[in-house]
Amino acid sequence: MAQACKATGGAGLSHSKGYEDAVNAKISGELIEVESNLPEDIKDRALSVFKSAVSEKYPIIQAVEKVQKEALGEIETVFKGQRFKGFIKFYFDSWLVTI
Repeated sequence: MAQACKATGGAGLSHSKGYEDAVNAKISGELIEVESNLPEDIKDRALSVFKSAVSEKYPIIQAVEKVQKEALGEIETVFKGQRFKGFIKFYFDSWLVTI
């Protein structure tokens, strides 16, 4: 049986573990700031959905998915046929979530 490389063997696993830990963490603390280049109505909807997900103790990955599904789907309608590189950042006490 082939031996794993001593320098890189398991490197992917530790990276995956860190990623999994990060996206499955739950946000705590207060929302400090929101930064975005989205239209105001979409930004407000995204903020409302994200705050709701955080208050319901969703893991970060599920909160992001909820925002993408319930608020950011509108972008395809508003900017149909155009390239739009929108973002929204939620700054918390010890977290920064960018979508």
